[in-house]
Amino acid sequence: MLTRDDIGIHLTAELVVGDATWPCLSHTIDHPDGLVLVDTGMIESTPEIDEHWQPTLHPLPDELVQRVAHVVITHMHFDHHGANRLYPGIPIHIQRVELEDARTLDDYTIREWIDFPGMNYVEYDGEAEILPGIRIVPAPGETRGHQIVVVETDEGAVVFGGDVGHSFGEVGLADTPGKQLVIELAAPTYLAHVWEPRVPRKSSSG
Repeated sequence: MLTRDDIGIHLTAELVVGDATWPCLSHTIDHPDGLVLVDTGMIESTPEIDEHWQPTLHPLPDELVQRVAHVVITHMHFDHHGANRLYPGIPIHIQRVELEDARTLDDYTIREWIDFPGMNYVEYDGEAEILPGIRIVPAPGETRGHQIVVVETDEGAVVFGGDVGHSFGEVGLADTPGKQLVIELAAPTYLAHVWEPRVPRKSSSG
């Protein structure tokens, strides 16, 4: 049985959003069947990203990259999938509609970062158990193909929420199916731009 000690939090970039600096976090699950990486982060930028977000990059260390056996991408915005090409041959679990939108919609992501030699996207139409005790579950809102990861541990379920909300205040609004889902799960939830996990709750104004 997995424990909370099997969970890792990794800073992959920092973005300037208005007057604030947001951490961009990837997460790992040290599963008996191999290390699972939730979102790959960034390893490079573009002039457009530099202009709008002023990123500071913190690529994952090589020793961690080499241990990854599975990747889950919550959604295909640039700060979540920008290092996918470091994982040729590794299964990258994603909702089919998310990959379709990333490849076809304008102003969605950095399209040049999607496809790469040796890519191994594993596409889903809904919920699936990718390893014993690790499920991907659709949680639309940030994008229509956004998904979360639900992990069973000896202390109960833990959720990796990606950008289901950029903050727990946003999640508390409960104004998307994804936000409603993580509130209903009532489990400790890790977000991509918040260091500490919390159990999301619906706000009085939500």
